[in-house]
Amino acid sequence: MAAENGADVELQASLKNLGLINEEIDLIVEQLVDEEAALHAKYELKKAPLYKKRQGVVAEIPKFWLTCLEKHPIITSLIEMEDAEAISYLQDIEIQRSAENPINYKVVFVFGENPYFANDKLIKEFDFSDKGNAKVTNHKIDWKSGRDLTAAAKKREAENDGDEFSEDEEASFFSWFDDENGSELADLIANDLFPNAGMYYTGTVSSDDEDEMVPFELASDAEEVSDDEAVEGAPENKRAKRA
Repeated sequence: MAAENGADVELQASLKNLGLINEEIDLIVEQLVDEEAALHAKYELKKAPLYKKRQGVVAEIPKFWLTCLEKHPIITSLIEMEDAEAISYLQDIEIQRSAENPINYKVVFVFGENPYFANDKLIKEFDFSDKGNAKVTNHKIDWKSGRDLTAAAKKREAENDGDEFSEDEEASFFSWFDDENGSELADLIANDLFPNAGMYYTGTVSSDDEDEMVPFELASDAEEVSDDEAVEGAPENKRAKRA
C-alpha cells in the first residue's frame, strides 16, 4: 500500500512538472504567433504600392468589391439583400496601416454617391498595441432619411435591453461599423479578403484556406460571438435563406 501511495505521489509530481513545461512551451508558441502577426503586417505594408496599382485596375471592373465580399465564404453570410444593394455602390476598400506599427490599421470602404448615406467613406480604426485589448474607433454613418439599414437591429437591441448577450443573425453588415469591437471581421477583411481580393473575385482561393476559417455572426448588441458559439461549416448565405 505504501508503495502504491509513493508511486501516486511520484505520478502527481511528474504531471505537475509536465504542466509547468507545457506552460513554458505555450509562452513560446504565443510569442511565435505575435511575431508572425507582426511580420505579416510588416510585409502587408510593403505591398501597399502594389495594392495602389491594383486599385487602378479593379476600378474598371463593375462591382468588383461586392463580388469579392459575396464570394468570401464567411463574409457573404453577413450580407443582407439590402446590404448588397448598398454595397453595390462600393468603389474601393483600403487598409491603411500605421507606418510605425503596421499591425494597427484603418478599414476604409470608399463609396460613390448612393441613396443610403451621405458619407463617401466608411471608416473603422483598430489599434492592437495593447495586446488582448484592441482599441476601436468607429466613425458615424450619416444615414439618409428612412434608409438606415441598421435601424431594425438597433430597435431589437433596445427591446432586449438587459440581456447579458444576444446575437442577431439578421443584423445588417453595416452594424459592424457601430460595433464596439468587431476585430474578428476586421481581421478577415484586412488580412484575408483585401490581400486576396483578386483570387476571391476569380474564385481561385484555395479550399484549404477556406476550411481553416471559423464562421461567426454579427452581434446586434455589439459583442463578439465566441469561437465556442460558432457552428461547424460556413454559415448559409443570408440572401439564400430569404429567397
